[in-house]
Amino acid sequence: MTYQANQNAVCFEDLKTAALYFDSVIPVSFSSMHGRGEGNDVLFKLPEDVSGEVLVHLLFGVTPTSSSEKWTYLGKYIDSWDAFIKAIHPARKRFANNYEDVREIYLNDVSLGSQSSVREEFRKLTKALGKSYATVVLPQDEPSPDDAPYAALTLSGIPLVDTSCASWEQILELRKDPDARAKLRNLRLFFHNNYQGKPAAFVVDDLGRRLDEYTATRKRLGFESVTGCISSLLDAKSVQAAAATGIAAAFVGGPLAAVSSAVFVELGSVALEFSKKRFAVREFENAHELAYVIEAQKAFK
Repeated sequence: MTYQANQNAVCFEDLKTAALYFDSVIPVSFSSMHGRGEGNDVLFKLPEDVSGEVLVHLLFGVTPTSSSEKWTYLGKYIDSWDAFIKAIHPARKRFANNYEDVREIYLNDVSLGSQSSVREEFRKLTKALGKSYATVVLPQDEPSPDDAPYAALTLSGIPLVDTSCASWEQILELRKDPDARAKLRNLRLFFHNNYQGKPAAFVVDDLGRRLDEYTATRKRLGFESVTGCISSLLDAKSVQAAAATGIAAAFVGGPLAAVSSAVFVELGSVALEFSKKRFAVREFENAHELAYVIEAQKAFK
């Protein structure tokens, strides 16, 4: 599998999860759109309601600065979608009013005459939106083949991040954060280097092991940093400081009135030691190969 720095996906369902891992997400369930009143955004049913501004960011990775700009992007999507749905119409079930049959004809790559097929029309849809055809995120009840692209495995068989309670505002905040995007790049490289050609069961077990190791190490580092600073506060030189200001004041920077300069220096050294150890914990988290997943898990709790 060739590594691609920019990952695009055509997505049947679970748009929020797809939005975490792909630069562009093209939904395949556009059934209707409706407004929310004058001056408000339009909602697209995909199948959950998604605002036009969110949809533009999912499709094109931009935040429109005006209504006209937003509708220029949305018009491009609507026109491309209309062409796509007309092209695959001959392969769909008669009177179909949902997209269950689209999944089936995609999986079977139903022929549309001698010149095209359903999957070819998926490629045309992504190209019409200016995207490369990379991944189709399959329905969750469909088993993923062992040789499926790593990004598809991430969404269809490995529950790394629970987005069920996350708002679209939280999703977009993570998508727009430069630090989070850098961590996503590192996550993609990690997946590409470690899981290419591996069976799905191996990927699930190895990711679970790495997350367990992260949790155990983080707890150990956190415990050591706190206990080390408490020990420093309670040693012989710090008893006076602890009695004069209280342990809490030393940690939160409370009032230091009537404390001698010697005690102030002692408190400062303890605070510095605590900060260094906490920094070590943060560095461990930021450098971890699953840092993007860990950050997303924290954001959606």
